[in-house]
Amino acid sequence: MSTDSVRVLRILGREYNIKAPAGEEQVLQDAAAMLQAEIASNKKKFPYVTANELVVLSALNLCARQLNAGDKPHDAADVSQRLARLNRRIREQLDSVGS
Repeated sequence: MSTDSVRVLRILGREYNIKAPAGEEQVLQDAAAMLQAEIASNKKKFPYVTANELVVLSALNLCARQLNAGDKPHDAADVSQRLARLNRRIREQLDSVGS
């Protein structure tokens, strides 16, 4: 028996029935809300583009932000961990050269 639940999402005035794994329903709802907000923002900036163009433009903007976010540390603990790993790698390289 499947534990997936079906969610009805409304994007650009159209309803979509989408299965979500148990426990991930809220993530799906949040993603749909984020997409809808991005579409609304782009619709204000570009009022003459088609609905399909709005969706593509919005998806590209969200993907670009996600990719850029992966390059940036999120908090001080993350920065400290990354610096510690880098420091360890540098020491290992220096030790191997000196041997």
